[in-house]
Amino acid sequence: MAKLSEERGQEAIAAVLRYGSLAATVVMALGLALMLFRGTAGSLPAYHRIRLAQLFPRLIRLDAAAVTECGILLLLLTPIFRIIVAAVAFALERDFKYVAISLGVLAVVLVSIGFAVG
Repeated sequence: MAKLSEERGQEAIAAVLRYGSLAATVVMALGLALMLFRGTAGSLPAYHRIRLAQLFPRLIRLDAAAVTECGILLLLLTPIFRIIVAAVAFALERDFKYVAISLGVLAVVLVSIGFAVG
């Protein structure tokens, strides 16, 4: 029984990584296709940070750069979702030592992102 739940946890983690990277690739490809069809004039600045407050209105207008940025954001969030799924899988297996380790890794990743953004 424990082996079965462990396998289901591994399958869930693999699905998050597989479908997360697939979704990110599809969204980035859509953004690149929009750039090809609409042109890139004014769409891509030399460098800027992704600002979530500005990203969503640009996504509604189907701005090519915003769609591509959304794909990149999905790709960056995929490992975070993987850590969360791992913590949940360990909790369902009642392996609280690894739940704590997973949550510790998640905390380190989130703090690192906080330092990088801030």
